[in-house]
Amino acid sequence: MSNRARVVKSFCVAAVASVALTAGHVAAQQAATAPSSPHISIGPNIRTSENISSGSRNECWITAGQTNPQFLIAVAQSAAGENLGSGRTSTTMISRNGGQTWREIRLPKQEVGAFDPMTAIGPDGRIYVMHALIGADMGPNLAGTTARSRSTIMIWSTTNDGLTWEGPTELHSPLPPDHPRMVVDHSNGPNRGRLYVAWNEVSDTLLDKKYHIFLHYSDDGGKTFSRPKLLDVQDGGKLVTTEPVVLSDGTLLVTYYQYFWPLSDPQNDAQPFYILRSTDGGATFDKPEKIFTVGSSAWRHLRRDFGRAFTLPIILADTSTTSPYRDHIYAVWDDVREGTSNIWFTKSIDKGRTWSAPTRLNDNAPSDPNGPPDFRMTPVVAVNDAGVVGVAWYDRRDDPARRCWKQYFTASMDGGQTFAPNIAVSTAPSCPAKDAQPSVYVFNTGDDTDETWPSEEELAQLSDTDRRMLSETLGIKRALKEATGDITASRVRVAFDSGRNAWPGHYSGLTAGADGAFHALWADRRNGLQQIFTARIEVGGKPPVPVTARDVDLGDRVVLLGGPAVFDAATGTTTFDLQVRNVSNETIQAPLRVSVSRILDAYGKPTATVVEHDAPRRGDAPMWDFSELLGSEKRLAPGQVSEARRVKIRTTEATGLDGVFEFRVTGVLLTSK
Repeated sequence: MSNRARVVKSFCVAAVASVALTAGHVAAQQAATAPSSPHISIGPNIRTSENISSGSRNECWITAGQTNPQFLIAVAQSAAGENLGSGRTSTTMISRNGGQTWREIRLPKQEVGAFDPMTAIGPDGRIYVMHALIGADMGPNLAGTTARSRSTIMIWSTTNDGLTWEGPTELHSPLPPDHPRMVVDHSNGPNRGRLYVAWNEVSDTLLDKKYHIFLHYSDDGGKTFSRPKLLDVQDGGKLVTTEPVVLSDGTLLVTYYQYFWPLSDPQNDAQPFYILRSTDGGATFDKPEKIFTVGSSAWRHLRRDFGRAFTLPIILADTSTTSPYRDHIYAVWDDVREGTSNIWFTKSIDKGRTWSAPTRLNDNAPSDPNGPPDFRMTPVVAVNDAGVVGVAWYDRRDDPARRCWKQYFTASMDGGQTFAPNIAVSTAPSCPAKDAQPSVYVFNTGDDTDETWPSEEELAQLSDTDRRMLSETLGIKRALKEATGDITASRVRVAFDSGRNAWPGHYSGLTAGADGAFHALWADRRNGLQQIFTARIEVGGKPPVPVTARDVDLGDRVVLLGGPAVFDAATGTTTFDLQVRNVSNETIQAPLRVSVSRILDAYGKPTATVVEHDAPRRGDAPMWDFSELLGSEKRLAPGQVSEARRVKIRTTEATGLDGVFEFRVTGVLLTSK
């Protein structure tokens, strides 16, 4: 038996013991595929940031307008460079055409040091944007090594689709806040429209090894908030808030889970997940209910390289008055309790009292036990007004090296009973930096004794931060010995795990619009620096029926959109993006091509040479084929925009470096039978 197979076996034993959700539930099960799976149509991948060199983005969230399916608002963490540490801010992006084009906006009085952004919408259409703030020197503040001068939660709101903004309102935070989550009451009860914000503290700031959960609420559109209400305090492990939900009768459920330090601690194979229940608008709460457990997001013995990977479950309630599954609650998370990295789903149909056995949503083939770990993470769940459930996550199945991820998606038409086969949303892989270096793991049959490790007395003299870091290192050594304790031959593993853990944040975005379409939002490195991309996803119905078509010059039926350009002085080349937008009332289908019809002259010489193009023969006019950039159906619906196509031209100083060319667009125009 291979070493990796032994690790799988040991994790399976732990999973059987810890995966049950409530009494009488069975162990985890594979997702059933619906007998007639719904048709899923993926739209083009659209970058939400205006400039591909404007900085790195991750940890994103998205919300659709209440009645206007064309309005979308998204948020993400951002920083000037690759490192999302100190200098982190929050970026807000809006679209008024269903996600086809986006604009970044700056909210009033934003500050550096923002993290954990989120959006939400109320029953009156008011949209909220929120993030935590912990000061400009964010890294040391989060690590607890410097004084915290600015620790708060900031909230803005708009009632006119982002034309004007109110706020920010700062919430009074008795302790440094972390991972605030919010929800608005959409019920017809006495607290309809109330905005709830739950949060946990960054660390055990007040009392050693004591961790707190707090709640605020607002009844005036976020202008003022209640004082913080302490909901729970526990010791031994950090409490982390997840999304609160409000049911149709106004019942508020505050949800959170607990993880343990170090992350290599075996307790993290069964992290408890809790619900606090209030039926009076948050005035009083029942005792915490431990409803299920989640496992570690990454293998404990590999925590040296997977240090940023830990589970943040996502919780959602179906609150639509038109859904047959109203008040169903859905939860998703990722863990490795079975030895492999999986995406899990569970649901409650009795308002959170009991929960189904977890269903594994990823349908990938098993990895070779001697190959690299197939790491997937960060699932998010959304539901539309018809009760269709969508789940998206980062997945590395398409890369044999398991270093590059794509965003994947599945959907359920029957309230989470069965799910459609997984489908890739991303059309390009998101890969770590090319200079990401490997690590060396040594698996020894003999005991690894090292007298330089500190004694308990020495540990007691260290700072909290140093002691935690060292305890993680010691925990990883113990976990590695546990995972490989029965090997019969010593071995060395040279692994690129650090690249597999390129960090896209602790959560991603998924929402459903008023028209029933889903909109996925994810971090993507296809352009180098990590940017935010989105795609429209339609679920249900039948595949498109072929219709009569003809290949035509599209003329004024389309417009080209030019993206940011980068000039390389050494080669005299300029690289930039082009996109095609359908501005007609007709559907355009592949093949869709943009051809250079004429390159203009200056000073008697051509102003440009096209360096890269798709013309099949030498001497043909340069042409770029957009057929694979039109989404899964290879069509552009009215108003839809294609993915960006990278174009490279060469210019010279003899013509002034400016290149000018004329173009024409041809494609297949669909017409009625």
